[in-house]
Amino acid sequence: MKSFIKYIVHTVLTLIVVSCATHKPQYKNEIENPLVFPEKDIDKIFYLIGDAGKSPEGGMSLGLTVFNDYIASKSTNSDYTIFLGDNIYPAGLPNKEDKKRRAAENNLNAQIKSLKNFNGEVLFIPGNHDWYANGLKGLKRQEKYIEDALGKNTFQPENGCPLKSIDVSETIQLIIIDTQWYLENWNDNPTINDECEIKTRKRFFVEIEGELKKAQNKTTVFAMHHPMFTNGVHGGQYAATKHIFPSQKKLPVPVLASLAAQIRTQGGVSIQDRYNERYNELMSRLETLTLDADNVVFVSGHEHTLQYIE
Repeated sequence: MKSFIKYIVHTVLTLIVVSCATHKPQYKNEIENPLVFPEKDIDKIFYLIGDAGKSPEGGMSLGLTVFNDYIASKSTNSDYTIFLGDNIYPAGLPNKEDKKRRAAENNLNAQIKSLKNFNGEVLFIPGNHDWYANGLKGLKRQEKYIEDALGKNTFQPENGCPLKSIDVSETIQLIIIDTQWYLENWNDNPTINDECEIKTRKRFFVEIEGELKKAQNKTTVFAMHHPMFTNGVHGGQYAATKHIFPSQKKLPVPVLASLAAQIRTQGGVSIQDRYNERYNELMSRLETLTLDADNVVFVSGHEHTLQYIE
């Protein structure tokens, strides 16, 4: 009976804490005004959409609907829209005989449909979920599907390769990285680099260093699925509710949920978490390469939150 009462008390306290949460933006330094922009002409506008791979049958998710409505009166031919990976949930684009193919196509079609009012450049990049349908084979299926619908070079990097650099303008360079390529277990994908000039992780960093030198007088935008820094769950930051409901199914497991959160925070067990050894290796090298570079911006998906980190 005592343990039951203790459980009720803990539950009530947790609900009180959660009820104090806010949906308004929170800033590290409230003195700074985040809405003050520099008085300069806009060269390019980038619309960034992360993890858009789940929509209702025949329709668009709320986020895609808002995007579609917004750009109807805003976009120009010089704008860019970048889908930052995880374009299909839960596991990429299976082959045509698979019973899950229809749902996967529906999720891609929703994103394609959201672009009907957009007149600029479109790019899809891979996320970890896009690799989950037979690895490289599933990724190439998705690439073909997107390019059949939107035109050549709309899925980058191509052929499961890790890197693509694009001259956006005289002042902007866009460098696209397939971060899941780096995180993948290559033993499970023995043909992963067959169509790529970059065949090792060491060469990958050499190429990035070269691209940065070529773009040293530009603003360089790195687009990649996995974030370099994050204050979300992949960075070990958990809301109080995660200590009761560890999964999206909302099944209460209070003690085990806290244990799972602690393990993910401290151990980096999942390759998809920021402090996993390989993930950390990738981001640490990228940070080092860009440390002395001016005007570098990283844009990412992966976390289902909006974050702006300097």
